[in-house]
Amino acid sequence: MKRLCFLSPDIAHAERVVRDLKEAGFSEKHIYAIAKSDIPLAILPDGGPEDDDFLPAFERGVTLGGVTGLFGGLLALAFPPAGIVVGGGGVLLISLMGASLGGLLTGMAGAAFPSSRLQAFEKDIEAGKILVMVDVLREQVEEVTDMIQLLDPDVEIEGIEPPAPLIPTG
Repeated sequence: MKRLCFLSPDIAHAERVVRDLKEAGFSEKHIYAIAKSDIPLAILPDGGPEDDDFLPAFERGVTLGGVTGLFGGLLALAFPPAGIVVGGGGVLLISLMGASLGGLLTGMAGAAFPSSRLQAFEKDIEAGKILVMVDVLREQVEEVTDMIQLLDPDVEIEGIEPPAPLIPTG
């Protein structure tokens, strides 16, 4: 899959593109729209996982928490606390607890910030443009690009790889 991103000059253009994409058979769960907060996106699909930084922060937190928990568990194994015997299961348990806690805390913190993946579009979104993204199969990229440029020949379409979902939705 490839995520195509482009800036729509106004809400009417974005709505036409989304309508055309749906008519071409694209599911709404593969189409996203992001605008500044004072622009109503009544019939446009929301930004989904791209709206905030939850997933990237969660992934970093799981990694950092897991590594910290592993080191903590190895330290407890090497220098056992008074009267407590820590084995391999204890090290694994401490690592999993560290990964869980790290993912939860950094994910919640990341949800408070706008998506870092979309910083390149931030100025245009603040200027009133609407960022529209659509996930397409690689063999459909040219077809979708042509469809979007039919409505606005000057639009610049960029492709980024969508993040792999933590839980596949099919």
